[in-house]
Amino acid sequence: MNRIEDQTLISLNPATGEEVGRLPITPVDEIPAIVARAREAQVEWGQMSLQDRADAIRPFGAALAEAAEEVGTLLTREMGKPLPQGIGEARSCGESIDRTLNGMIEALTPEPMEDANIASTMVFDPLGVCPGITPWNFPLSMPHWTVMPALMAGNSVILKPSEKTPLVAQAYA
Repeated sequence: MNRIEDQTLISLNPATGEEVGRLPITPVDEIPAIVARAREAQVEWGQMSLQDRADAIRPFGAALAEAAEEVGTLLTREMGKPLPQGIGEARSCGESIDRTLNGMIEALTPEPMEDANIASTMVFDPLGVCPGITPWNFPLSMPHWTVMPALMAGNSVILKPSEKTPLVAQAYA
């Protein structure tokens, strides 16, 4: 069980009780400024083309796949998942980026609406800042499945990971 000391979350290995790492807890009064920065960043991000967004995100997938052993080991230490599963989760997230990005480009590309009387096009506009609250049981996959579609849709994301796996979320970010 993780513990809190002096506004710091101390992540503990559930199998051994050893300290895995520490993270500062974000004070509630800082949240409006965080949202404002995310909103500011989203404006430029949301104006980029789908392809430009995909091109900006794509290197992240390669980096995550490259770091799969290190991130998977952290996942195992922080939440207790067997090492092969931890590494597999990290590798899967990294290697699936291209497929995810290509699928999102296809899904979000404006498309003409066929109607005999009206010419129209369905367009997907960004919403702005999207919150992501994720559980502990798939500490990479759940943020991945939350963050990637939101970013590709032109939104910014504020992620609140599980307090049981904050270091894995930090590694993902």
